[in-house]
Amino acid sequence: MNGSPVPEYALGPMSDAPTSAEVPPATASAPGPATGGAIVRIPSDTGGDPLVRSYLERFRSTCAWSTLSWAWVVVGMVAALIGGAVGSHLGGPVAELSNRLIPIGEFIHAHYGNLGPGLLGMAGGAMVAGLISVLATRRRIPTGQEVWMGAMLVAAIYLVQYDLLIGFGILLGLVGLIYAAAILFRIVAIVLASTKGGEGLRSETVDGVLPEPVGGWPVYTVLVPLYHETNVAGSILANLAALDYPRDRLDVKLLLEADDPETLAAIEAAGIPAFAEVVIVPEGQPKTKPRACNHGLARARGEFTVIFDAEDRPEPDQLKQAVLAFRALAAAGGRSARVACLQAQLAYHNFNENLLTRWFAIEYNVWFRRYLGGLVRLGVPIPLGGTSNHFRTAVLHDLGGWDPFNVTEDCDLGVRLYMAGHSTRTLRSVTWEEAVNRFGGWVRQRSRWLKGYAQTHLVWARQPLVLVARLGPWGALGFFLSVFCVSILAALNLVMWSICAVYLSKVAIDWSHGLSLREILVVNSSGEHLESKTHLASPMLFLGRDEDWLLSGMSVAFFIASILLFLGNFAFIAIALYAGRRPGQRGLWWAALLSPLYWILISLGAWKGLWQLVTRPHYWEKTMHGNSKVK
Repeated sequence: MNGSPVPEYALGPMSDAPTSAEVPPATASAPGPATGGAIVRIPSDTGGDPLVRSYLERFRSTCAWSTLSWAWVVVGMVAALIGGAVGSHLGGPVAELSNRLIPIGEFIHAHYGNLGPGLLGMAGGAMVAGLISVLATRRRIPTGQEVWMGAMLVAAIYLVQYDLLIGFGILLGLVGLIYAAAILFRIVAIVLASTKGGEGLRSETVDGVLPEPVGGWPVYTVLVPLYHETNVAGSILANLAALDYPRDRLDVKLLLEADDPETLAAIEAAGIPAFAEVVIVPEGQPKTKPRACNHGLARARGEFTVIFDAEDRPEPDQLKQAVLAFRALAAAGGRSARVACLQAQLAYHNFNENLLTRWFAIEYNVWFRRYLGGLVRLGVPIPLGGTSNHFRTAVLHDLGGWDPFNVTEDCDLGVRLYMAGHSTRTLRSVTWEEAVNRFGGWVRQRSRWLKGYAQTHLVWARQPLVLVARLGPWGALGFFLSVFCVSILAALNLVMWSICAVYLSKVAIDWSHGLSLREILVVNSSGEHLESKTHLASPMLFLGRDEDWLLSGMSVAFFIASILLFLGNFAFIAIALYAGRRPGQRGLWWAALLSPLYWILISLGAWKGLWQLVTRPHYWEKTMHGNSKVK
């Protein structure tokens, strides 16, 4: 189940959530018409979904029920304006205006003319407002993050208005440094994953058979959320039947929504196997995949639990591979015994259908075969995939399951596992999926993913100091670079590329007029860059003898970051060529060379996701399956 376009979650009933909620009992259980699999209907509750109420009561401050408080953003802006004015006036008289400014510029100069004291005053105002927000919301959702967001927005506008060149230089330079750090982090992770064992855990067979563990194969719960999946309902049953696992040890839960009788009819027509039961989730909001999974978890009987999507084709021995990996890790002791999740690899069987599916296949090959394994080596939180993640069921219960309000509940759960002291490893077993082969469907899916990553960042960055304390400095840095940067930098790509294209065009024009690159880019020791010749391109390096030492040093750092950012694009094309391959998937090299076009599509998806984060944070856009011509 990849969700549904439904009205926003009605928040009213949640404010009256009870202190506890029991698992809702099944009101009807009947054998399926073909082979006896049960159909369980969970009754509706006039007060909303009891499991959602229970989750909200337990995790109100760390779930995505509320993502942003715009009122506190405004408070942060006002506090920064007041603090900046106070700091500037306390800093003494300001210098005379050197050029004519627009009226608002004259006002800003008069009241915020001391740059350093003004910025310090803004920071002080934000600290005071942040403290007030902590006291005001100490029993509710923290809002200190919103205060600082508002203050930083004011500071950015102030810098640009104070001095256009300095302001844009600092802002673009900081973004460039974040880009450079994210690029370096991604490259290091992929390189580490390319070393021996980087692709994940896998047990070897003996005469083609995996050895049965001591005590036999444990009961394994398989959750399969489905919503409007009539096209693939029969396929998932066939793929589950192909699993090489004892039937009496399988506990399959087919999770359906109450308003989807079509999928239920398709499953009944295909025949519900005896090792499975259909769980009809009650009406309620938010209508999301994690909400359905929590109902399946409430009825899970297995020692281990895995999620498969409707179109998934897991390798037949994947469950056995996971059991043996968990047993081996437990026997190893130490930190290995704390491994609570194994993420299997995801790949696309219809990779060669068109250019879009080729790009998608390359991206998945890099992400699941290399990048996630590198994150394991780096020891940072792992943003899980939405399917084929295998858990110790007891740990899932301890963590409360999945956040029903988060549209990338898998990413969020990976962070919570890390915070609770558990580890995640990768499993060298493949689940084959169907790549979305149409642009519209791809954008809907990608916008949800990137919205969810931004959502996860906002939820856990509500209290930055608490986040660092719980994740550790290194874990918090990894979280920032692997979650925040995935969504926000994807959106900024279009902006940065546009600015870069305009600037390089100006450099090219100046160069064609006979200027050297040094003359174009550098303010020299005589300060002759702008005075001696007409330039279209602004300087990037301020190395004149009369330049401020801080500005000069920052210009060098930002220039290096800009070069790394530019070269990083070529590095990622090389990564797509090298790490985007998978045995049996041929003809991807030319799509890898065209990767920058795919990045533009990702950026479009990111902007749509960020817009929905503001307007419809819990909206779950449905991804349709069964459209591929490649079976």
